[in-house]
Amino acid sequence: MLRARLARLSRPAARRTVGRAWLAVCLLGAFVTLAAVGPAHLFIVLTLWLVCIFAPVRIGIELFHTLGPRLRDTLRRETERRADRYATGDGVTLMTEMLFERAVRLPRLAPPDLAGKVIDAAAGITSRAYRKGDGPRGVLQAASTCYTLLARWVGAIQTGEEAPAQAYGPGQANGAAPPTLWNPRASIQDQWITLRAVAGLAGLTTTLVAIYEDGAGRPMEGGAAIRATADAAMDYADQLGLQLDGPRWDAPAGVAGRPLDPDAIGRLAETWVAFCQAPQPAPRRLLAFLNSTPE
Repeated sequence: MLRARLARLSRPAARRTVGRAWLAVCLLGAFVTLAAVGPAHLFIVLTLWLVCIFAPVRIGIELFHTLGPRLRDTLRRETERRADRYATGDGVTLMTEMLFERAVRLPRLAPPDLAGKVIDAAAGITSRAYRKGDGPRGVLQAASTCYTLLARWVGAIQTGEEAPAQAYGPGQANGAAPPTLWNPRASIQDQWITLRAVAGLAGLTTTLVAIYEDGAGRPMEGGAAIRATADAAMDYADQLGLQLDGPRWDAPAGVAGRPLDPDAIGRLAETWVAFCQAPQPAPRRLLAFLNSTPE
């Protein structure tokens, strides 16, 4: 859908990506033109391609900084009323953006591009679930997986803050998480990378719960408790990262997550941190995270 793709240009990362692609096209065109007419016309060719062709389109792309949000809001209202709103990738993206903005408030330590990455991950998970025919059930499983990882990850951080990290062994497989999730002796910069990833995972969990409830047309069992846990995890990430006073982390009770072995937790955490660190867009790192998510 053309309007949906144009609406995405309201995001700075999307405008940068399209702008770079258009520049590459124009430079290739200039090179081909030079090869055809000869280097004697270098100035004319560069003027034609960069000033007369590249610049107007690039300026038009930047205009979607203001036009894009209005177009996006119109599309969201139209998509939200449709029964098949998750049937296409564009519909999934629009619904994911809308539900994220309604349900999630990222903490102060979150970088500006973290919201876009959470939206991309939630849209990727949802698109894959509906494409495979799992629908809301697939989204529910992914939300449960993210919740399980989040609870164990923040629990590992709490344990690491209270005591030195210990080597992980088979005898600790009773719900504990590998110590690679948190190193209390790491630098502040490395700890911020982890805390930002935790905040993003909390936002992803809340977004997936909202998508499931919208697609299934009913509340998720334990959804309120999962959202409360995600909000508490984001507050806790702020508390540690910004060195604020606050309560210790208490493990959530009353909501059962998916059974995940330590290797699966480690792979999920590793691929999620890598995706959160990468500049947008990062399709290969997003795919690595999606592929590491248990079915």
